[in-house]
Amino acid sequence: MAQTLTMAALFKALLEPLWERLLRGAPRKIDAVPRLTGISLALGGGFARGFAHLGVLRVLEEEHIPIACIAGTSVGSILGAAYASGAPLERIIAVCREVRLKDFSRWSISKMGLASNERMGELIRKWFRALRFEQMRIPLAVVATDLGTGEAYVFRSGEVVDAVRASCAYPGMFQPVMHGNRCLADGGLVAPVPTQAVAAMGAGCVVGVNVGFNNWNGSAPKNVFQVVARAINAAQKHHERAWERFADLMIEPEVHSIEWDSFDRADEIIRAGEDAARRALPRLRDLLRGERSSSAHTTASQRWTETPAAPMP
Repeated sequence: MAQTLTMAALFKALLEPLWERLLRGAPRKIDAVPRLTGISLALGGGFARGFAHLGVLRVLEEEHIPIACIAGTSVGSILGAAYASGAPLERIIAVCREVRLKDFSRWSISKMGLASNERMGELIRKWFRALRFEQMRIPLAVVATDLGTGEAYVFRSGEVVDAVRASCAYPGMFQPVMHGNRCLADGGLVAPVPTQAVAAMGAGCVVGVNVGFNNWNGSAPKNVFQVVARAINAAQKHHERAWERFADLMIEPEVHSIEWDSFDRADEIIRAGEDAARRALPRLRDLLRGERSSSAHTTASQRWTETPAAPMP
């Protein structure tokens, strides 16, 4: 009897960890990440300057360069999600020409912020072709900042509306967005250009588009929002742009002299995106011919897949 109990205890000790691992889901191996065809596109934050993303997308369409997956931060999340949903690019551009701050914000002063971006949900429901990540025509990731941990939180499944709202909840201006028990804010705080998130999605060439937040032209800020934006960017300016190491190519449109709320300059900003994308085409074609290092993709994939939780490590 004692021997039987000893054997039972031994089998329990050996099998329980394996059983728990099966139930919990073992971390995926790097080679389990499916390889997608086309470029991985990371669209950064920058309010109205983000319209430059549309110029980049226009050039990619004209040059028949396939996009395998998209990750977006802040304005990059809403434009990237709209495009990934299957909305025609020219339709997105037409909407952006007309949109103003009042169309996606509502003054609702609280201890957490001066305004709510709930109206952004109305725009998304009206113009997007899909409202769930699983329905996207192009695989999509949306990056927000978890204010409880200070880490990136990456959405890859479920409803798109709250994910985009969270990614666009710029601190001090918009109230954070609650997702379960998480308090989420603008993804640009931790991932100004979400190259790591998109590299982890399994495609090859990682292309980041950086439109920046700051306007370092020597002028003084004109309102509280510019004060907050410049303060955050001053802090970021003196730190290594860590997200660059996950990119094979960075596209940086010349929009840094344009203020964050210059929504009436959409066409000018879009042209800047087109110009930057065309300048990058020779290098991009080289990369697509295989003349690139896969180290950025491999490193990001390893960091992502070894952590089964949603927050980006």
